[in-house]
Amino acid sequence: MSSSVAIEKIGIIGGGIGGLFLTSYIVQNWPDYPDIYLFDPRFDERGEARTSRTSGFVYQGWAGSYGIPHVDPSIVVHKIYTITFHKGSKSVEISDPLGRKICIINRNPVWMNGRLIPSIYQHIRTYISKYERIHFLPFRVNDIYFPHGQGSNGNFKILCNDYDGKKHQIDVNGVVFTTLPSKIKEILSKKIGYRPPKTWPGAVFDVYLKKEEWLPKYQTLHKFFVGGGKIHTIDLIPKRDTLTIMALGKGATMPVLYEHIDKNPDIQRCLPEHWRTRIVEGSAGTLNIPVTSAKNAVSDGIACLGGHVFGALLINGGLYTNLWAAEFLAKAIKKRGFHKKGLERLYFAKLKKILCFQNLIGKTIYMLTDSFLLPSTIISYFLFRKFVKEKELAPEKRILTRFAWDLLIGEESFSQVLIRFLRGLSI
Repeated sequence: MSSSVAIEKIGIIGGGIGGLFLTSYIVQNWPDYPDIYLFDPRFDERGEARTSRTSGFVYQGWAGSYGIPHVDPSIVVHKIYTITFHKGSKSVEISDPLGRKICIINRNPVWMNGRLIPSIYQHIRTYISKYERIHFLPFRVNDIYFPHGQGSNGNFKILCNDYDGKKHQIDVNGVVFTTLPSKIKEILSKKIGYRPPKTWPGAVFDVYLKKEEWLPKYQTLHKFFVGGGKIHTIDLIPKRDTLTIMALGKGATMPVLYEHIDKNPDIQRCLPEHWRTRIVEGSAGTLNIPVTSAKNAVSDGIACLGGHVFGALLINGGLYTNLWAAEFLAKAIKKRGFHKKGLERLYFAKLKKILCFQNLIGKTIYMLTDSFLLPSTIISYFLFRKFVKEKELAPEKRILTRFAWDLLIGEESFSQVLIRFLRGLSI
C-alpha cells in the first residue's frame, strides 16, 4: 500500500506524545517514509520536549501492541499496587485480580537518588532515533502560509523562530497539528473553518512528600468520589517524592480545589503535613478535557491530532486515544496523502465513530456512578461491602474488583470492559 500522492516532507507542530506516536508509527510502517520535521520550542539541544507537570501514570504494558516499546524500567519511578476508593467516611482498598500495576513515570527528566530518571518523551525518542530523516527543531511556529496564496508549488510554508530569534522557513507537503497556539488556531478557523471540541474543566498540581521518608499510605491511588457539586472526583496519585492531586468537575478550578481539600477531613488525612505550603513549582495548572469532537479538523494538507480533535476516553485518559489517532492518521496519509476526503474517511470519521461510541458508554458509567450509585447511602455501602467480600474470593471471581481496575487503568475499551463485566455477572 503506497500513497497516491508523493509526500516528501511532513511538518508536525508539537513534540509531545501525539507527535512522537505519529512519527513512530510512520517510520515503522512506511518503508519509504518522508522527511519528518517536529517543531516544538520546548525541545532542548537533545530534542527533549518538557512539560509543566512532573508526573503521570500508565498501565505497565501500555503500548506493546501498538508498535511502541513497553514501559522501560528505567523511566518508572514508582508502581501502584492498589487503588483505594473513598466515599465520605467509608473507604476500601483493592488490588488487581490479574496482578497488574500502575507505573508512575516522569513527563520531565529528574534526578533521583543520584541518577537521572529519563522522561517518557526521551524513552520514545530513543526508540525512534535509529531512523533517519527525523528532524527535531526547537522552533516556535509563528505563521503558516497556505498553497495558492503566499505559498508555492503546493507546499505549506512554516515560518518559525529559534532560541536566538533567528527566523526560519520550512516547506512541507502537509502539516499535522498536535498543539494549537492561539494565532494558529485563528488561522485554521479562518482557512478551514476549524472549531474546537467542548471540554470539561479540571485542575492538577503536585505536592512534595517528606524527603527520605516513604509512607505506606502513598503506595495506593486514592480516588475520592465527591459527586453532585462543583467537583465530581479527586485523585491522589503517588510518586516517590511527590503526590499529584487531580480533580474533575465544572467547578474544579484551582481556588475551589484548594478550598475543598483544605476543608475536607477525609481527604486531609491522606495528604502529607503542610501540603499547602509545599506545592511543586510549575506543577499547578488547569485541565480542559475534551468530551466532543472538533469540527473541520482536517482539510487538504492539514490534519489535527490529539486533544484539539477528539475527547479522550473519559476514565481511561488520553493515552490510548493518541495511539489510536496516530495509527489511523499515519495509515490515511500513507494511503491517500493529505487529501481532505481521504483524511476524513480513513482518519477523522473512523476515529470519531469509535470515540463517540466508547465515550457514550464511559459517560453512562461515570454519570450513573456519580449521580445514582454513590449518592445513595444504601447502594454505596453495598458496593463497598462487595469489594471487601471479593477479597476472600479467587482472582477469577472478583468481578467487581476487576471491573474497577479495568476502567481506571485503560488497558481496554469501555465496551470490552463492560461486556466482560456483564458476562461475569451472568455466570
